[in-house]
Amino acid sequence: MTNTESGEAAGFRAAVRRDLALFAHHESTIVTAGFALRMILVTQGFQFVLARRIQDLLARIPVIGRPMRRIWWWATCRSFGSEIAIGCTVSPGLYIPHPYGIVVGVCTLGENVAILQNVTIGSRHSHSPGHARIGRNAYLSAGAAIIGAISIGEGAMIGANAVVLRDVPNGAVAVGVPARIVAAS
Repeated sequence: MTNTESGEAAGFRAAVRRDLALFAHHESTIVTAGFALRMILVTQGFQFVLARRIQDLLARIPVIGRPMRRIWWWATCRSFGSEIAIGCTVSPGLYIPHPYGIVVGVCTLGENVAILQNVTIGSRHSHSPGHARIGRNAYLSAGAAIIGAISIGEGAMIGANAVVLRDVPNGAVAVGVPARIVAAS
């Protein structure tokens, strides 16, 4: 095993540990072997996040990795009825408790982001330039839609069913259709 391969495996393990820690935080508990086993075996939200981490790991395998990733991505989409685009950059610490009806297009997800069910992150049109950037510790409530090449600031909270069409600053709370800022730090 080369240093690069061991580094990639270490990066995968570190990301999964951060994901586990975030799930534990939301359940007000700590990560133990039993907790990790429960997450892997019976918690669909964690299984969905883990499937994404495996996709990223597969993509690093020379020659056959990219086709294998595409197959794993397809199987994940079919299994969960949710999708995180292959071109999406996912930082460590992703919390998706209910992986149903989620569509995440090409975007950048910061560390410790929470995405609830039926969230959509995507561009306005297939030919739109740029992509959304979701900041660290952002919380996207059920049914939220982030549309266009916009930024959601660090620690921002997007309310349930909000349709976000403009940037949301750090620490702000955005609600409504179209979303408006109702609280800011």
